[in-house]
Amino acid sequence: MTDSSSAMACGKAVETSLLPFAANVDSEAREDILLVIRFAHAVATQEKTEGLNPDWFNNYRRKLQFLGWDATPPPLFQQPVALRQQVIEMTLQQIGQVGSPEHLQEAERFVLGLQKDRELMGRVETRMRENNTIQFQLMPCVRRSGDYYEMVLYQMQLLALESTQHFLFVKGDLGMTLTGQSTELIRFNLRLFREQFKLKILAGVSSAAHQQILDIQL
Repeated sequence: MTDSSSAMACGKAVETSLLPFAANVDSEAREDILLVIRFAHAVATQEKTEGLNPDWFNNYRRKLQFLGWDATPPPLFQQPVALRQQVIEMTLQQIGQVGSPEHLQEAERFVLGLQKDRELMGRVETRMRENNTIQFQLMPCVRRSGDYYEMVLYQMQLLALESTQHFLFVKGDLGMTLTGQSTELIRFNLRLFREQFKLKILAGVSSAAHQQILDIQL
């Protein structure tokens, strides 16, 4: 019998990583993918805090690759650009260009889910901010075949006034500057992760019990 949760799309927010899961990603696969995200996030954050690696996102990305991701280097915009477009509008546009229609659909459903709950959105946005820097990853995930899962990894970095609030959905000139952006399609070999890495990282994830993990209703 099929797990009923496998027939429903769902969304999770793990710190600054936003994860819309398609209905064909069953509950067991979701939990394992969340385990990977939590581990990569915790280790990259710890190494930044300890001064071992200040480049949080690229370190986070390398941790994901090590645990079973197959990804190609994405284009990265290095020059600051004035941001005069809705943040999420830009995000969805990039996901639609790099990913499949399914990736875009799940990302849009996730965004709508956040828009319906302003309190939840505020909790998510709080984790994205560090002083006047804002960073987040939107990562819609779909199952392709067998143990292979495809995810668009979109990341954005912004500079903003500390007084700026609800920046994800506010339109117009926000007084923010785009300092980093990348989009890539990555594939995750779930069987490889389960056979080689899962048991090794469980302890690391257990020690990161303070992580904020939220359910997003789609």
